[in-house]
Amino acid sequence: MTNEWLESNVRSKGPLGKMYPKFAFIMEGDTPSYLGLIENGLNSYRRPDWGGWGGRYVFRTPRGEAHAIWTQGGDLFSRVTSQDSVRGADDREVTSGQATIWRWREAYQHDFAARMDWTVADFQHANHNPVVTVNGEKGTAPLVIEAEVGRPVTLDASESRDPDRQRLNFRWLHYAEAGTTGTHAAAVTLAGADTAKAVVTPAAACRPVWLPAVGRCSGTGTAHLILEVTAEGTPRLTSYRRIILNVRAAGVSPPAAASRKPPGRER
Repeated sequence: MTNEWLESNVRSKGPLGKMYPKFAFIMEGDTPSYLGLIENGLNSYRRPDWGGWGGRYVFRTPRGEAHAIWTQGGDLFSRVTSQDSVRGADDREVTSGQATIWRWREAYQHDFAARMDWTVADFQHANHNPVVTVNGEKGTAPLVIEAEVGRPVTLDASESRDPDRQRLNFRWLHYAEAGTTGTHAAAVTLAGADTAKAVVTPAAACRPVWLPAVGRCSGTGTAHLILEVTAEGTPRLTSYRRIILNVRAAGVSPPAAASRKPPGRER
């Protein structure tokens, strides 16, 4: 986010863009709070520990607070923290709280640029986000799937489309740090991560903790899969779909009334 980028992509886009101020030191700090509300398919407004454009946080009681809040930090012994491990543009892996936001930087800056285009162009001459469908399920609500260790789960996004008929690129990722507040983190393997159809296989309901004596793990574990669908337009726009696997041990029956997706807004 430089003044040069803002000049080309924001301030040059009509009367609204001209209102965007030039910054001298740092960007405004309220932006992450807003980014979590954008209906992009990540649905991080439901649970801040799920992670999204506005970052990822944990529910804990910091020193000096009387009750728990969604904040940074966490427990290094159980590895339930607000830090993400992300591979940067230089191909080095970085683990930090800031990485929970900058991992999405290209996507949300392109989204910002496209929204400014929408203020000066009609639909035909602007670019739009892809519409994602997974396993026949349309909308942006998370898809919740009951899974068993050792049994592959197929995730098919081939019905996704782009309103502007641009070519679509697919990327599936296991967001290993997501959703670990009050739940166990499951281990999974992922095949076909750069295709429209991926196969995820649960390897364990509970990933090993750093110190076995701290926070013993048993029961059902959770794994978050994120699908990124990016259209080859200008700018390249990305839509997402979150798939939550509730992973149980082999041979254990699923809950009697397992819900495929939580209630929420659709579009």
